[in-house]
Amino acid sequence: MRKISWPLLTLIVFSFIFDLAAGEITLKNGDRLTGKIVEENPDTVVIETEYAGKIKIARSYIVAVNLVAAAKPTDKPVAATTAPKPVKPAPPPPPPSTPELVKHRSSGMMNRLRSMAGGWEGNANVGFSYTSGNSNNITMTTGLRASKIRPQDGFTIYARSLWNSNHGTTNVVTTQNAFWGGARYDRTIDKRLFGFVSYDFERDKPKRLQFRSVAGGGIGHRTIKNDRTELEMIVGGAWNRTWQPNNDTNTPEALAGFTFKHKLNDRLKFQNAMTYFQNVTDRAEYRFIFDATLSADVTKKIGFYISVGDRFNNDPLGTSKRNDFLFTTGMKWNFGKKK
Repeated sequence: MRKISWPLLTLIVFSFIFDLAAGEITLKNGDRLTGKIVEENPDTVVIETEYAGKIKIARSYIVAVNLVAAAKPTDKPVAATTAPKPVKPAPPPPPPSTPELVKHRSSGMMNRLRSMAGGWEGNANVGFSYTSGNSNNITMTTGLRASKIRPQDGFTIYARSLWNSNHGTTNVVTTQNAFWGGARYDRTIDKRLFGFVSYDFERDKPKRLQFRSVAGGGIGHRTIKNDRTELEMIVGGAWNRTWQPNNDTNTPEALAGFTFKHKLNDRLKFQNAMTYFQNVTDRAEYRFIFDATLSADVTKKIGFYISVGDRFNNDPLGTSKRNDFLFTTGMKWNFGKKK
């Protein structure tokens, strides 16, 4: 029998072991590939995997090549694993284009306008009288009062007008042509106390009052507030800017007033308001506005009213009288929710 040389036998054994041995390649990105190392040289390494076949990898991407125990035929191939990569935060959304921005702003403005326009309740009224014969007079009065109450604040607006004309045999004389109104914003401080800012205006042609503008503010107290009765007291200050022929004035004033509301029953209501203005620089000069209304609802939307008003100024211009008293009656229309 021919003897086999030991060097040749050693080479055969190591070749068999190499064929059966498995290798593991670790890449620079953290991945690991397991399979048979088929070929190695200074530039590349070829590994054969059961799931991807032969893969040639450049040495520049390899960290290490390690031999591991041979995989058994029943063993499942080891899949390449990828080290978890840090999750980058999503980039911010791109700014809206000009048309989209204009549309967004327009939509926001419309929502604010709808919010301001909704939730108002109150009434509008009109009175009219006409006489002819021995007396030829036309009188018209109009009024508006509305409020919007929210948990933390509230708005109130009001306006009234009076027009009277005397039709004589030869000429027409307008004896009254006046309107006045205003608005107030209240901000709740606590259950009873609130702060307010207000604006009032007035015009009266027969009294030669071209325009009066009064901006004010102060604090108020809800002295009584229940389902049937409300009483509010206010104190504060105001700035009176008055335009009259050759006599424009700017006057600081202290103000005080009250608003009283009482529901006699579900249909009959009484409301009374008065505001007093005192010239701070001249104690002898003062004025006040007084209004009282009794209203009755015929339906939820329609009713009638009786109203008296008084506007007093102890230092009017020229020969104008100090006191203007107004009595009106007519129909009214309710709007908003019915309390």
